[in-house]
Amino acid sequence: MERDASQGLDPTPRLHHIGYVVPSMKGGIRRFEDAGGQLVVGPTDDPALGVVCALIRLPEGVDVELVAPLVGADSPVTARLQRGGGLDHLCFWVDDLDAALSREVHNDALPLVPPTYAVTFDSTIAFVQRRSGLVVELMGAKR
Repeated sequence: MERDASQGLDPTPRLHHIGYVVPSMKGGIRRFEDAGGQLVVGPTDDPALGVVCALIRLPEGVDVELVAPLVGADSPVTARLQRGGGLDHLCFWVDDLDAALSREVHNDALPLVPPTYAVTFDSTIAFVQRRSGLVVELMGAKR
């Protein structure tokens, strides 16, 4: 990958994880562990986002973030669960979150969640929906 020498940043986003919505964190973890996955980050409540998240690494090395509604919270994944849950988003690690978000919006992506602190990864994230319908999470530097 080439780096932007003027800023010292790599402008190319890198896949960090695949987001997968589950109705129950315990059941979701069990399902992915039964398929050979290994729990990398245990369930973490994120009250600001209204979700509980965990990270599972599949045998192939792909990380899957399990996302479930936080009990008692107004959760943004409730609507996704009403449609059956499952595959929800792709998350890309970016060196410059603001620049990556600007590029997405410039390319007609609809901002869904502005830059927000995410407890699970101790990082700032933002969500957009591309014209194709794909929901993309952008993850920036750790706090």
